[in-house]
Amino acid sequence: MNLQTLTGLLVGFLGLPSLILGLLLYSRRRVVRLEQDGLHARGKVVRVRNPRNNKRAVDYSFRPPEGPELQGSFQEWPPPASEQTPGSPVDVLYLADAPHHHMAVGTGLSRRFFLILATLLVLFAGVGTLTALREYLTHPGQEEARAHTTPAPP
Repeated sequence: MNLQTLTGLLVGFLGLPSLILGLLLYSRRRVVRLEQDGLHARGKVVRVRNPRNNKRAVDYSFRPPEGPELQGSFQEWPPPASEQTPGSPVDVLYLADAPHHHMAVGTGLSRRFFLILATLLVLFAGVGTLTALREYLTHPGQEEARAHTTPAPP
């Protein structure tokens, strides 16, 4: 393995999981802020997509006292025993200083799911990085040696 290949592998094994972990962390922080500082509003279901599937999307709308009607959606998987239908109520959390940041109560990225994903990403990054480094360090210059050897005359 040459240095360029090692660099590419390290970018993949460290950079990609770091990027995904950063996005997950941003999402989790927003959920925590909504749960701690969010204001409650009563919304209503506008539409239910794929109502017969195991995973369905529920679109909702709500109107904060400070502004216009806002819309959002959430996934139900597995669907709860009681079915959501258009017009049924939905409890919504939103931020007073940024009402466009909102979510239906209980639908954000949970701490447990975040920790599971973060652990898997760190394990993937660690194992991939160690494997790439071990391969690079145990077979140094292997490709360069093959390129410089000339075949024996017949």
